[in-house]
Amino acid sequence: MEVGSLPVELWRLILAFLPLPDLGRCCLVCRAWRELVLSLDSTRWRQLCLGCPECRHPNWPRRPHLPPVSWREALRQHALASRTWTQNGSDLHSSACLHLFRRRKDRRVWHVGTVPGGGYETLRGALAAAGPYDKVVLHAGVYEEQVEVSLKVPVEIVGMGKLGDVSLLVSFDQQCPTARLCNLVFMPAWFSPVVYKTSSGHVQLDNCNFEGCQLHIRGPGTCQARFCSFAQGSSAHFLGVAISLMDSCEFSGGDSASVTVEGAPVSERNWAFKHLVALAKTFTMMTSNGSTEISNQGGKDIMGAGSHGHTPLEGVNTMEDWNKQEVDWETNWAKQKGGDSLLPSQDGTMIEEDGMETSSESSEEDDEQDGDKSTGLKLSYDQHGLAHLSKADTPDSSAFPALLNLSAELQRDTEARELAASVQGCLLRRCLLRDGKGGVHLCNHGQARLEANVFRGLNYAVRCIQNAKMVMLRNEVCGCKASGVFLRLSAQGLIAENNIHSNGEAGLDIRKGANPIILCNRIHSGLRSGIVVLGNGRGSIRSNQIYGNKEAGVYILFNGNPVVSGNHIFQGLAAGIAVNENGRGLITENVIRQNQWGGADIRRGGDPVLRNNYICYGYSDGVVVGERGRGLIEGNHIYGVHILFLYG
Repeated sequence: MEVGSLPVELWRLILAFLPLPDLGRCCLVCRAWRELVLSLDSTRWRQLCLGCPECRHPNWPRRPHLPPVSWREALRQHALASRTWTQNGSDLHSSACLHLFRRRKDRRVWHVGTVPGGGYETLRGALAAAGPYDKVVLHAGVYEEQVEVSLKVPVEIVGMGKLGDVSLLVSFDQQCPTARLCNLVFMPAWFSPVVYKTSSGHVQLDNCNFEGCQLHIRGPGTCQARFCSFAQGSSAHFLGVAISLMDSCEFSGGDSASVTVEGAPVSERNWAFKHLVALAKTFTMMTSNGSTEISNQGGKDIMGAGSHGHTPLEGVNTMEDWNKQEVDWETNWAKQKGGDSLLPSQDGTMIEEDGMETSSESSEEDDEQDGDKSTGLKLSYDQHGLAHLSKADTPDSSAFPALLNLSAELQRDTEARELAASVQGCLLRRCLLRDGKGGVHLCNHGQARLEANVFRGLNYAVRCIQNAKMVMLRNEVCGCKASGVFLRLSAQGLIAENNIHSNGEAGLDIRKGANPIILCNRIHSGLRSGIVVLGNGRGSIRSNQIYGNKEAGVYILFNGNPVVSGNHIFQGLAAGIAVNENGRGLITENVIRQNQWGGADIRRGGDPVLRNNYICYGYSDGVVVGERGRGLIEGNHIYGVHILFLYG
């Protein structure tokens, strides 16, 4: 029947009743039918996607209120991902026939629980009878095993009904090449908090809940977890993994780190390694293309004026404006929210007797203690608003060097480019980590890649120590009680295009030999400094927007020695860059403007190189060299400030 014989609306109404297989067949009839089927994206395809018990909302857990670009594509990706665990080749084929006549083995389905017609009473009994790649279906109920259950053949275990109908108090030890678990709730058995572990095979976890328990993956074993929830202190531990994927998962309420990655990736590889690498690279390419719009705005600062435009001082945002503004880092749209986004328990800024900010970041103690220190004089930061200051000076942005975007930075930095392309270790993407002690902890040469995640309401978001390496791209880090990102003990990596804001301590805390590359981030609205580098910490800090922080935009002390180049540091409530307590650093070609204290503040043995910077339109001194301060200051453009104050 010709499509044109009926109105398009009637065809859509008819096709909306078809199940998924029939919709696929209709797509193959002709181009007109295919276009009709594809036009059902917001109706029938949405119903099929949300009606699948194995699939949650495509934007869960970070933005479930936003529809995906395509419901049909989301359902297709889910169907493809659900078969990843079976892609280990010859095991799926029968060896009873000649090579030319091989055929796929028929998969049997085993039922457990109260089933019409009979079924196994226990999970252990069904697993004993199951053959390779069989499916074990658990009907509603709670299943408990008193001893550890070993998975010796590849098997798929699926819970029937809604998520929560099937609960397991079981500890699994996977000894087979592959397995899949779907639509299950895991709770710890009486004898162990570890509910699943593998040291050689691959496990795929789809739409599962973990409550008060642990997942352990040891290399060369691998894991792919999709749309899983880790609640009530549940956590995932990866030891020496070559690669594992955690996609669209939620972690909440933990008393320790939600995800721990430890040990260098092992050289041995299992069968799933190449498939997971291909998935990881596909996602990396997609997110890189999707961030082009954001990257292209690297030449614009957050005030909304181009770096070559004209920005009147009347348009300067106050801290109240920043607090009310929330930036969606994927779409780059700013949306308003009610109330103050900063932590209510910290309503003051710390200052010393001589007017220079102190910082608990200067402590050599572990970062867990940073958020608990509150010594010193407190003044209400309401007194530090910018509204009362002169509005006569007008920044002429046309003279400022433009911020480079991430593509430009990667083109000129081979090391950063290699890091951006690397996919080893544990890959977390599109996850939500909230309301717990820690987010991701990397240690002892561990490697991880963090993409498009949200870290919210934690003590710290990411802690990278002991020669660990991470790639952190396009994440949002906010509301941490201490610093957002900690790097210690020779840690390194790439931190790029993240939105780091409203944290109780520094946005980034670098010390004890850590040497990261920090590119094209927005670091703003913090209750302390934007970036602090101390204790022999290093790093390359380039093309970032650092603004609206209550203490120094960049704070260098205790032999910290970073390269700070090409950043825009503005609208801070203290100094733009502070170098103190024998801090050093190469500070070049930055735009430091509209800060309430000195553009650059050098004291107490600070000895930086300050070269070719734009220091302008501040509300206090241009450059301050205070007690025992020194350094090389040359070629800077200092104008539109009240005074240039140098004293010994």
